[in-house]
Amino acid sequence: MTLQSVKIQLIFAVLLASGIVHNLSAQDPYIAYVVDLSDAKNHYVGVSLQTKSTGDTTDLMIPVWTPGSYLVREYARHIESVVATDRRGNRLPIKKTRKNHWQVETKDVDRFNVSYRVYCNELSVRTNYVGREYAVLNGAPTFLTVPQYRNNRHIIRLLMPKGWKKSATSLKADEHRSNQYMAESYDEVVDSPIVAGNLHFYPFTVAHVPHVLVNVGEKGQWDGAAAALDLKKVVKAHHEMWQSVPYDRYLFINVICDAGGGLEHDNSCLMMTSRWTYRDRFRYTSWLSLASHEFFHTWNVRRLRPKALAKYDYDNENYTPSLWIAEGVTSYYEDLLLVRAGLMSAGEFLGRLSMSIAQVQAAPGRKFQSLSQSSYDSWIKFYRPDENSGNTSISYYSKGAVAAFILDGRIRMASDNKKSLDDVMRRLFDKYSGDTGYTTKQFRDTVNEVAGKDLSDFFKNAIDSTQELDYSAALSCFGLSLQGFEVQQAAQNGQPRKLRKSPWVGASVDSKNIVTRVERNSPATQAGLNTKDEIIAINGFRLNGNFSTKVRQAEIGDELEMIVARRQEVFQLKMTVGGKTSLSWRLRRATRASRKQQSRYSDWIKSK
Repeated sequence: MTLQSVKIQLIFAVLLASGIVHNLSAQDPYIAYVVDLSDAKNHYVGVSLQTKSTGDTTDLMIPVWTPGSYLVREYARHIESVVATDRRGNRLPIKKTRKNHWQVETKDVDRFNVSYRVYCNELSVRTNYVGREYAVLNGAPTFLTVPQYRNNRHIIRLLMPKGWKKSATSLKADEHRSNQYMAESYDEVVDSPIVAGNLHFYPFTVAHVPHVLVNVGEKGQWDGAAAALDLKKVVKAHHEMWQSVPYDRYLFINVICDAGGGLEHDNSCLMMTSRWTYRDRFRYTSWLSLASHEFFHTWNVRRLRPKALAKYDYDNENYTPSLWIAEGVTSYYEDLLLVRAGLMSAGEFLGRLSMSIAQVQAAPGRKFQSLSQSSYDSWIKFYRPDENSGNTSISYYSKGAVAAFILDGRIRMASDNKKSLDDVMRRLFDKYSGDTGYTTKQFRDTVNEVAGKDLSDFFKNAIDSTQELDYSAALSCFGLSLQGFEVQQAAQNGQPRKLRKSPWVGASVDSKNIVTRVERNSPATQAGLNTKDEIIAINGFRLNGNFSTKVRQAEIGDELEMIVARRQEVFQLKMTVGGKTSLSWRLRRATRASRKQQSRYSDWIKSK
């Protein structure tokens, strides 16, 4: 018997002696995992799974993507040393049949074991990281399963390294054994990130439901108790907006490290942030915004999904034109609900919404990709941006948030402020949450029903086309002004304002004067400047300082003779400096807002 077989037998013994199969019948084809974290310092975990065979052969698989992050990430690339054995430790033949599938020969075998190692050194909310101090494990990149048993129970036991005291996950914990958890299905495994190490817990209760802020890597840089009090306000605001609580317990898992981002789950969210975030007002407010965003997903996209995502296909892309609803509407509410929670001022909210508007209006790609196309193409574009992405695509996060703002204004105007986007989301949740899911038509029909008016023109123009967004209804509804939009309207009405143009070439460079982006139809494209070019000199003088600074000192119409290096070749390019008007896209309260506008604004900001 090999050393590997001996180890597998020992793990089997752990499975049985630990009671991991407690209360499960011999007929129940559950899957039981032991996750060995003893080699965390080298970024490895060992996983052993025990399950029942399905016949002469038994298939195993691991997902290629994780819900909430719409990109095929090929998690199987981090799986190694896959070994299958029977109950006595005898090797069973196993072969790979697809990039993320394995087949075990299980003829005359009842239950069997598979062990493998997972390399975990990517610190993000959608991958795995284990190191000297803590572990962050996501379900999709960690756990193989038997596809036929996807809806059966899965049990997870963690073997902790010396010095690691606690683990946390939204999975149901075994009351009698620490670091042991149960999921009712494989979907729940995928949906429940696990953290382990020396964690800090800050519990709070809202509406008689327990919530916990779990800080990983705190090290005295955060006031966890104060942050939990702020999250309590966030939760209350969301409950008031949705008017329902679809979970029994919720965890805000906060990994304090040098990474960023967040990912939503049914009963938890996983967030990453800098250790220097807490003591900086803007950065901390952004963290609260992130928490608000992921928590909003508890309703919108976790339980209320586009029909194409109602049941996940873990082997393939799951296409939908409605990610702008899942992410864009959520992005709109992330800050709006912070205002209603009293954690962000109305001025800060308008400033952040203005940033989203400016981001959309400054993106050349808005003229080439619609919101529905952006949603559908997420799998090949959004998570794989390149130097040309800004010219050809638009974010369904930022433009989706702006579209939601406009739609909210349209609904309020159509219903004389009796209804809002809040009502649309609540009605959608009542009708289509769970396994049902909603279609594009059902979402739009619900909007029309709530508004009491046909808003098809909004969807045709703002969602399905690349036309410029029409802000007029939302501005009129809330009594706001938006300078950039007003300038555009004046120009369309034959009353252009005299605005100063600044020197512009349409190229961005880094600190070493390497070109990082070239804007479509700009002086840079006309000159033939490429991304990754190094600009060495201008007009016979070696660059001393940043290229962008030199451009700002030029006059519109000046010709620049540049010496450029491209793939070790040095040559000259001539570029004529153009002029560009920089419009301000800042939302402000109108100085002469009517009482009706003031009332609608107040309802918008403070509505329950």
